[in-house]
Amino acid sequence: YINSFILSSPGFISIFFSLFAIPIHLNILGSENFGNYIFFHLVLSFSFLLSLGIPKSIIIASGRNKNHKKEISFEAIKYTIFITFLIFITHIINEKFFLLNFFKFNQTFLMCGIIISIIYLVLEGILQANKKFVFLSFNNFIFYSFSLSFPSILLIFFKELNLEDLILISIIIKLIVILFVFFILINKKLINKSKKTFLIKTLKINSIWLTLNSFLVQIYEMFDKYLIKILLGSTSLALYSIPQQLTGKLSVLSRGFSSFLMPYLSSGSKLKDYEKTLKIFFCIIPLFIFILFPFYSFILNIWLGDSFKTEILILTKIFSIIAILSSISHILITRFEAEQLSKANFNLEIMFLPIFIIILIIVFLNYNSLIFISLAILIKELVLNIVRILYLNKKLSNKFNNLKIYFINIIFYLLLLLFSFLNLQIFIILLTILIYINVKNVFFN
Repeated sequence: YINSFILSSPGFISIFFSLFAIPIHLNILGSENFGNYIFFHLVLSFSFLLSLGIPKSIIIASGRNKNHKKEISFEAIKYTIFITFLIFITHIINEKFFLLNFFKFNQTFLMCGIIISIIYLVLEGILQANKKFVFLSFNNFIFYSFSLSFPSILLIFFKELNLEDLILISIIIKLIVILFVFFILINKKLINKSKKTFLIKTLKINSIWLTLNSFLVQIYEMFDKYLIKILLGSTSLALYSIPQQLTGKLSVLSRGFSSFLMPYLSSGSKLKDYEKTLKIFFCIIPLFIFILFPFYSFILNIWLGDSFKTEILILTKIFSIIAILSSISHILITRFEAEQLSKANFNLEIMFLPIFIIILIIVFLNYNSLIFISLAILIKELVLNIVRILYLNKKLSNKFNNLKIYFINIIFYLLLLLFSFLNLQIFIILLTILIYINVKNVFFN
């Protein structure tokens, strides 16, 4: 678990950067500018889709061909160069003939940001395959967290910076990171020129399903934000993003555990550690979050000052539950990918997709409420978690030992959320019961 926490450490550090950067950005440039700045970085998540499953395939292929990691890494870089070249050519053609302005950002910045993000995802996959967890942790912090928060912090000294200036600074930081990582990979001789095609065999099995899963992630995790930006505006997106920025850091912890477990699960080991990890995310981490619930109002007031609104408090509580369920999803999906069951995960997600879209459309047409939108996301995370864990329990030979406890916890999550608004005394009683159940199950069972 030490390596998992090392990989997750950027999330903890980035919380402090976010706590510092967000109020600065809001107070100097306003919520609309902050909403646009966050939206640009959300758009860069298309890189997960455009990487065509190469990063995860590197880990899977390396786990099954341990003596050929260097050749697999070289093969991955070859394919990545081809993908980024196609994106660059598409950008040139668009600039010369079509002049389409995607998302109303500087198109060159957008193209550079996506290309840099794709390259980093592939380099990240190579580092994971080689189990360079400490080095990966440091670079993840700079690439994802520091590059997002540092430009906002600079506003203290350079108040004349505008949106494009902040985006450019962020892109430059990301570019420096990939150049540094690539230099280290070459220096450590972790890439070996080869004509072998170990990776392509894995890509043939997994690429389409990993890519389609990434497409569903874009819909499930980003569709609400795109609709808010388009229909409700940047100011609403900023209000919606503030609690997500705070609670979403939990996903860095789960991704750290996933990154550590993925290479081992791909080679058929660490199965007991996987079960322990699920226990941690189902039974232990949520307790710490719920203990903080009664203090959320005070914390947000101190943090945001005049920018605080009751709506942000409600959204923060809802997004806390979403973050818990989302983190559990990362752990479950890691098992799907390691067992080469990405197609099955895609089928599960695609079945729920029409219902999710219909719910979102109804909410937008009838309520235009950020709270109702967040509740729709909560329903989505809840359903997909239940479906995934039931499927894995049925499909895998080693069944989950704590299935009943997992479902009891999910019920308590919802009850605690409800009574955190309705009755503090009942909330405390329910939380005490849950602490007793989970401590007994984790430490004395």
